[in-house]
Amino acid sequence: MEKRFIISLKLLICLLCALQCDTAFGSQEPPYLAGSQLSPFTLPAPDSQQTLSYLGLKTMVPCTIDQIDAKLVLIEFVNALCPHCHANAPKVNRLYQVIEKDPALAGDIKIIGICVGNDRTETSAFKKILKVPFPVFPDENLVIAQAVQLKKTPTMVLVTRSGKVLWSLSGEIQDFDGVLKDLRENHKKQ
Repeated sequence: MEKRFIISLKLLICLLCALQCDTAFGSQEPPYLAGSQLSPFTLPAPDSQQTLSYLGLKTMVPCTIDQIDAKLVLIEFVNALCPHCHANAPKVNRLYQVIEKDPALAGDIKIIGICVGNDRTETSAFKKILKVPFPVFPDENLVIAQAVQLKKTPTMVLVTRSGKVLWSLSGEIQDFDGVLKDLRENHKKQ
């Protein structure tokens, strides 16, 4: 009986998080104003040596954005049950590949994902099923989502190491070339 209750409770929590998912294809309105400051938050400890190396971190302990070895950090907020997050994943994976192959951007822009309302197991499954090549961190208790006042998923935010918002997008990527152009323009200004 207790096991059923726990499973039911977990499903309810997942459903509530999925409801946070964008209802159509996204408003394409910037959820965070350029020039504003993203509230600081702490990421969970990296889960692999590969993540540690990609982010340029020294130890497997919780970290903040300013500790990531990059000029800019592109944060994608997702939920493992959000259908729009699933649909957006190949586009963000492609964005990661383009950035990594571009000598002007590689190393200067790092992408991370934050799985809102998901634990490590759900986050790992999301990453594995959708073949996400960049680090994705769980935010099971919505601590990060609450800190940044996240409204819906998927949401992408480009920030400096100090947390200054340069660009943001709510919903699925509709114009891949336009997003890449925005990232390149913001990179040039730094």
